[in-house]
Amino acid sequence: MPITLNQHRIGVTQTVVAKFSDDRKPKKGFTSIFPVQTTDAREVSIEVERNNQPMAVDVQRGTGGNRNTFTKSTEKIFVPPYYEENFDFTACERYDVTFAQGNAPTRMDAGMLVRSAMRKVEKLKNKIERAKELQRAQVLQTGIVVLKNGDSIDYKRQAGSMPVLTLGNRWNQAATAKPLDNFKTGMDFLRQEGLSGATVINAIMGSAAFNNFMATTQIKEQAEWRKINRIDLNMPQFDNVSGMAFQGQVAAGDFIINIWTYNEFYTDENGAKQTYLDTNTVVMVPDDFEGITQHAGVPAIMGDDATGKYIAPMEGEYYTRDVIDEIKMTWDFIIASAPLVIPVSVDRIYTIKTV
Repeated sequence: MPITLNQHRIGVTQTVVAKFSDDRKPKKGFTSIFPVQTTDAREVSIEVERNNQPMAVDVQRGTGGNRNTFTKSTEKIFVPPYYEENFDFTACERYDVTFAQGNAPTRMDAGMLVRSAMRKVEKLKNKIERAKELQRAQVLQTGIVVLKNGDSIDYKRQAGSMPVLTLGNRWNQAATAKPLDNFKTGMDFLRQEGLSGATVINAIMGSAAFNNFMATTQIKEQAEWRKINRIDLNMPQFDNVSGMAFQGQVAAGDFIINIWTYNEFYTDENGAKQTYLDTNTVVMVPDDFEGITQHAGVPAIMGDDATGKYIAPMEGEYYTRDVIDEIKMTWDFIIASAPLVIPVSVDRIYTIKTV
């Protein structure tokens, strides 16, 4: 089909040499702690069985020994939150000079339409990715996934895993703060309550917490102790994919701590910039922590016009579809996902509110 005069004029007189967008793929520093899994089930569950590492006690021969009883594992069932984002395809570039004019798109027009739609779908996917990263941050800081349209999910973290430092113990009190002692307390909790067997801990800090940490007298004195290299804090090595910056290592007791900073942010529903990790917070996670970002099944349209259509859950991180709404007179492209961040070994997280 020949192109219209309007299309011809645009093709000849208008050339886009570059396009700027401040949207970028979100950094997902906590993804390595909560790797992705998928299922087609609507609900997801975990089983929790606590064992306090009891020790056998010797007995007299012939007495029958010690009879053991075991607590039943507790199954917790969750319905993951559902995210659905959409946009009107008729707002895409070149739509107004193709379908809107009743004209079949040329190869150039079709390519621009597809690229425009893909960019918008990617932006919507990024919005959901940020929501998942916020879930991870909430689990690591409070143990509660806060939802706007549903019951928030509380993983019942122990109060002892979330200390709030007071008075001279706060890290902004450089002369009296003892961050290495705080680390030692945290690692004792991870070993005794979380039953972690790790000797390497990852400590992820907000920017203010790290600055205060470096300024404390205890850290300065430790860094000047040259007989044994107990501290090795270097220039940050920035991971451009995760957004994490590796700052070095420090020893506390018989543990090695990898120091990271994470200062990525998102824009909330009010337009305000918020960091995923509170700037005065430190999260300690051992190497043997277990957590997942579980994606439940998303309702999808199955079948076809010939055999009949029906709705069934589909397994996957995302489900995209398009629909023409004859009431609203829109052509909507829709992307949906149902993720939930789950701390399987919930007692292997230790969070310090440093100020």
